[in-house]
Amino acid sequence: MRPVESLWALAYGGPIALLPLSVSNVHKDSLEPVQGNLPITLATATLAAPVFRIISIAIQHPWNNEEFCRTGGPEVLSKILNYLLQTLSSLDAGNHNGVGDEELVAAIVSLCQSQKHNHALKVQLFTSLLLDLRIWSLCNYGLQKKLLSSLADMVFLESLVMRDANAIQMLLDGCRRCYWTVREKDSVNAFSLNEATHPVGELNALVDELLVIIELLIGVASPAVAADDLRCLLGFLVDCPQPNQVELLYRTLFSVHVHICIGCFSNLCLPIINLHDFVMFLSVFLTSYSIA
Repeated sequence: MRPVESLWALAYGGPIALLPLSVSNVHKDSLEPVQGNLPITLATATLAAPVFRIISIAIQHPWNNEEFCRTGGPEVLSKILNYLLQTLSSLDAGNHNGVGDEELVAAIVSLCQSQKHNHALKVQLFTSLLLDLRIWSLCNYGLQKKLLSSLADMVFLESLVMRDANAIQMLLDGCRRCYWTVREKDSVNAFSLNEATHPVGELNALVDELLVIIELLIGVASPAVAADDLRCLLGFLVDCPQPNQVELLYRTLFSVHVHICIGCFSNLCLPIINLHDFVMFLSVFLTSYSIA
């Protein structure tokens, strides 16, 4: 038996027993992870990516998988990941570029994709780790762009998982909260814990990457499912006060596939009978609101 197959027997939680190696200190009462002294914090943060990779291999074994699920593995990993990124960001407080630990991001992507036999667990991993943009908002621009690009690459292989994880709604919620130009009550700071000036060009580039994922998800969906997706997009357009996001989303609507335009908008009871009429409708709409 390989060591990774017997991790379940080490302690409660199976492979989760390795997670304390990535935490420098905990609160005495709540046992929530907190930042310790600088050398230990840096050392434990360096161990995080290898620990996540070990867990991704370990949970392929049925007993490790069972222990991981029984102890709420995805939620625990989400808390640890959030702690790690906030800690790394605070250590780099003087530099507002964001966290740049590519190995950590790659380990999380590998962990989420490695689950082959437990669909429900894979959905939870995507929901808790990959699709929650609030966690990743502290990473630098390049790393966030790479993560969104990786999600786009996953669409054709993981479309069912992403669909069950409510990916479109999660991405739209994250887009509004993280890539804002007009601060709202629940907005989060991007690239840094400090409220620094947002580089609009980089924010718009990230919104573009995110909309590519949404467009691909709609493209591989059936007309009936795509109708619900478009209702979701229209609801976002009506409610979102972020001008940069609204404008880019309008442009994305032009790229929706022909059969989706015809099938979905007829179900929505809009007066659009073909692609030409749909384009004309959007053109007039955009012009009316001075967005085109």
